[in-house]
Amino acid sequence: MKKIAIFLSVMTLFLIGPTGYEAEGASRTPHIGILIPESGQSETQTVKGLRDGLKELGYREGNNIILEVRNARGYRGGLKSTAIELVSKKIDLIFTTGSGATEAAKAATTEIPIVFRHPLNPVTLGFVKSMTRPGLNMTGVAGLSVQKAERRLKILKEIVPPLRRVLIFYDTYNPISQGHFAIAERAATKLGLEVSEQPIRTGKDLMIALNRFKKREGDAFYHVSDDLVENEAESIFKVARQKKLPTMFGRVAWAARGSLAAYGPNYYEMGRQAASLIDKILKGARPENLPIERAKKFDLFINLRTANIIGVTVPPEVLKRADRVIR
Repeated sequence: MKKIAIFLSVMTLFLIGPTGYEAEGASRTPHIGILIPESGQSETQTVKGLRDGLKELGYREGNNIILEVRNARGYRGGLKSTAIELVSKKIDLIFTTGSGATEAAKAATTEIPIVFRHPLNPVTLGFVKSMTRPGLNMTGVAGLSVQKAERRLKILKEIVPPLRRVLIFYDTYNPISQGHFAIAERAATKLGLEVSEQPIRTGKDLMIALNRFKKREGDAFYHVSDDLVENEAESIFKVARQKKLPTMFGRVAWAARGSLAAYGPNYYEMGRQAASLIDKILKGARPENLPIERAKKFDLFINLRTANIIGVTVPPEVLKRADRVIR
């Protein structure tokens, strides 16, 4: 009888289910750490999309999910310590935007799931092994913005029909930037456009070359993703206005800052897509088995103020297609 009683007690515990830490983990409110490099438009829109997406999936912040936003405020060095701090709090998942934040989270943990939002190719950047099977503890939403080079150049040609040559700067010290240039060059060649290749090593190199550049009819500045180039964006816009040089950038935020046009992923929608991945992971899916999602929506912004300054008349049909026209 004693043996039977012990057997029944063990079976009761088995049927009741996990106890202690496991039971607590199962019923615990999920804590999500959100790591962003700064409060730029892309980050703000991404986090808004993430929150709205989670809400649509039935999550209520402060009720059945807790979001902790950590903003490095433009200080790249702060991302590493912030990522470590989030890991020390034993949160359930880290959501990141951009390369710096994703690198910091990846360095801080190999166990906590990481979901990222990135405008470029995460395989090229070394974050994941492949788009279909990321591996490690990471997955996310990728804009693959560089791969839209042909589409971006076609739009530029629609805006500036005489387009014959594109001026492209890239950092020779950065192999990723070299790859971005190669993609743009192939797209331009396919469209019958000449490429004025401008390899640089410093921001000063860029500005010297741009100021010396002798513009001719049919020229335009084409942006490939490159930190060195983007750090000089305001100066590029200033010189471009002086030289009446049309500019096309790969992120829509740059149009508001002075580019004639910009065509890039919609970060709000990417945030909503990321919410779906987070939901799957919280329900038991392993991030390494969740394919990287591609951005579903790309936006076209046109800056008519810049167009008027440089003497470009944007065709009405292009303005109608634009997601936003800055007047």
